[in-house]
Amino acid sequence: MGSAITGADGSYSLSVDNNYTGGPVQVTISADANTQMKCDIPAGCGPRMDDIADSNNASIIDFGEWYKPGNNSLTMTALVAEADTGDSIGVNITPYTHLAANRAMEAGSLSAAGIYNANSEVSNLLGGIDILNTRPLDITATNAVDDGTATEIAYAAFLSAIAVLADTTGEGNPDINGVLDVLTNSFSDGKITADDGGMNDNVISLQEIIDGASGTLDQIGIADISGTIVDLQADVDDASGGTVDPQPSQNTGGTALAKVKVFVSDVRTWGTVIEEETSAKGEAFGTQVDLASTAADLSMELVMGPALGSTIDAVFMHITGTTTTELSGYEVGLPGDPQFTAGTIAYSNGIATITNGLIDGVTINVSVQLPDDESTATPDLTVDVTSATLTSDSSELTINRGTLVISLATPYLIDYEAMSEGTAAEPDISGASVNLDVALTQKQDESGATLISPVTFAGTLSTTLVNPVKDDTTGETTWITPATLTLAGNVSDTAGNSLDASFTANISNADTFEPTGELDINTVRDDLVTWSYAGDTFTLMSPDVTLTIQWDSSTGAATITETLNYGYSNSYVATGPYDDIVDAVIRSGAQLSGYSSYGLYVWIDGEGGYYAYLGSADFSTDGTASGKLFDPDFVLEDAGNWLAGTVGLNFTLQLTGLPEASVNISGERTDFEAGTATVTIAYDARKIVIIGAFSNMSSTGSMTITNQDGVVMVIDGDFEASTGNIKYNGQSYGNITQMSNGLTKITYIDGTFETL
Repeated sequence: MGSAITGADGSYSLSVDNNYTGGPVQVTISADANTQMKCDIPAGCGPRMDDIADSNNASIIDFGEWYKPGNNSLTMTALVAEADTGDSIGVNITPYTHLAANRAMEAGSLSAAGIYNANSEVSNLLGGIDILNTRPLDITATNAVDDGTATEIAYAAFLSAIAVLADTTGEGNPDINGVLDVLTNSFSDGKITADDGGMNDNVISLQEIIDGASGTLDQIGIADISGTIVDLQADVDDASGGTVDPQPSQNTGGTALAKVKVFVSDVRTWGTVIEEETSAKGEAFGTQVDLASTAADLSMELVMGPALGSTIDAVFMHITGTTTTELSGYEVGLPGDPQFTAGTIAYSNGIATITNGLIDGVTINVSVQLPDDESTATPDLTVDVTSATLTSDSSELTINRGTLVISLATPYLIDYEAMSEGTAAEPDISGASVNLDVALTQKQDESGATLISPVTFAGTLSTTLVNPVKDDTTGETTWITPATLTLAGNVSDTAGNSLDASFTANISNADTFEPTGELDINTVRDDLVTWSYAGDTFTLMSPDVTLTIQWDSSTGAATITETLNYGYSNSYVATGPYDDIVDAVIRSGAQLSGYSSYGLYVWIDGEGGYYAYLGSADFSTDGTASGKLFDPDFVLEDAGNWLAGTVGLNFTLQLTGLPEASVNISGERTDFEAGTATVTIAYDARKIVIIGAFSNMSSTGSMTITNQDGVVMVIDGDFEASTGNIKYNGQSYGNITQMSNGLTKITYIDGTFETL
């Protein structure tokens, strides 16, 4: 009925000729003598036996290099459930579509419903990735990965895993046909072995696919932000009877219009339940977690941070200068800094231990394995945290284990005495990694009030750092860019709320990024301070303080309130009496008179400290005052130089009346203050995907909602539904309009309608 030749990226377009009477279509791809493939196996694809020029090694096919697999070395199929005369087919053909095609053929006779079910079954084997319509990008190409979605990257990693599992032929190239046969046999009954330990060459387990995908992602230096690998690992860990049994999604074999209506029902159900039934509880826990996070940041900066610094000082002093075991005898930090009032310190066989150290309200118990003094570190300098607990009234930080690895460009001589005296040479750092098993319990909020329900995070934190930036004068490392960050664990409170979650971030330009630096002193910021009148109220605003004066016409008094941006507020009443609000502003209050006499100091994160002189300000009218920068802050990025990358947050959600769902929220930064966001809700072999764009924290363009069947709802404009359409396989099955009463109406092609 037709043929086509694929492009370099594997894409093609096959037109159904006029003789076709409709029904399922089988699409087969076959390699001939001139077919080329990209090697997506991290360890390489064996010795080069073809005539392709090899730029870096004439005998080995490396990761990312093209090679010829050989005539008839590869045959893969995909089944399309429904097609008609004139249709254009361009579905992807991969090992997983091949697996689905063989599952459908096992039934003996092919039907549209059977093909739909088989494709859905294998899609759900991969955590809901649409195997036919998800683009299998080139995972060996940096630009393709940077431009790919989280789901596309995960799919490409799973495809690489099949290549990794391919045995080699006598000529040494991967045997793709052979591994496809093993994969098909491994899934012949619709179940797959969860984990056989890799001991059976005649079986491919889900664990082997996961390991292969993870290995490829490690090779290219990114982490999976889609949450798919985490979810599949959970399937393996929870497997009943040693197998994983993915099921086709509900209504997969139904008519197109039926699929559309089920999709709309899912969108309505989840939207209503999440918004109405669970928002109060969710917001309450979310607020508590936010408070705890803020307080944790403060405690780490103000309490734990100095405590850790003092601990490091004491360790160096004990190793190099004194054998005193009582910490109260040590002078750490700068003159005037807090000092230890209790505790002991010991050092033996490279292990430094502090027991019940007490400094500035923080109790410290730490055991650290350090490199040997006078040893040479190459290529890495490694510090192992055996255990650490830092406890204060506000929080408790526990490190059950941890490792800091500093990668060195050149060997480095460790001299603790020189380090203690500040005369040690700066190591030539090329990168670093941190891996911690931690628990943080927050007991107070940012104001110091005791939390009714303390919040605890327990889990792992790992990050890789690259591209150190050195000071031109001192040669010291002033910045090193995080390339990947993974935080996984449980957030819980004592009220019974609990959330298993993982956060992953990838910085795509980590290898080249350098901080912007600092703004020039005396940089002017226009309208740093503004003031205005509204009836009997005067308001003065700056980035970190708001002052209001409210005049009471009945008493002539003025209420003066000063509120700082972190929440502190102070208010008092000036009795006057004053003739009006202008009289009250000009004559009342130490705050305003103080501002006009001395000026206003303002700190803006990312820029620094500004001073605005208000001595000549006319407070009888609305006005503004500019500020001059006198204390520059470290500026990480700006509109011309920003960190590009992706982030993903994954967690499980159990809502009243609904099945447990796996939720992934991922985002990609496309400009300094712009990007795309995707929310994926997966449950009971079904999935809803919401995709939108934002700029300056506001949504832009249109919103697209899809599901596991490929139904697509596009809402034009903002997230508020106004107009749009619902399509399946390119055909329109419903129109979206907004009625005068604010409800959203969907009218289907069969004349029926419903509202959202």
